[in-house]
Amino acid sequence: MRSAPVRRGVTATALTAVLALSPLGPTAVAASGGDGVVRVRLTGVTAVDTKPRHVEPGDSWVTYLKLYTPKKRFAGDAGARCAAVEATGHRVTTQCTRVLRLKKGEITLNDMITRANRAPITAKTSIAGGTGVYKDAEGDGYITLDGDRVHFDLRVED
Repeated sequence: MRSAPVRRGVTATALTAVLALSPLGPTAVAASGGDGVVRVRLTGVTAVDTKPRHVEPGDSWVTYLKLYTPKKRFAGDAGARCAAVEATGHRVTTQCTRVLRLKKGEITLNDMITRANRAPITAKTSIAGGTGVYKDAEGDGYITLDGDRVHFDLRVED
């Protein structure tokens, strides 16, 4: 059996090649370094959001997004299921699971974000796994919530 560094290197190289040749092209993914990390950058535009106008602790909702590359090419879609764990005044803390559905597989994210009002916010998110070329995905990244846009900047590791 190959060692973990060798498996990571082989998988990272294969993932980079698949993504570079995919219809998403190199605009959605920056080339990986020698560390087995691939950067995925996408912007989601909200198509459906069932979040209540006034959020109370325990409320949950779903959001559906259409995903685009930095060059505004369609890349797939995404869904999020969020629940309010704390809500006081204009400040809400939500726990969310998000699934990015791309042409070559899915990436699952988990995060807990505290947001005041509707002001834009950038927070950490973790990569919980995936399917297809992302089946062994792990890592983290940032998610920026800004109006009806959600920006994803992820460091996908094998």
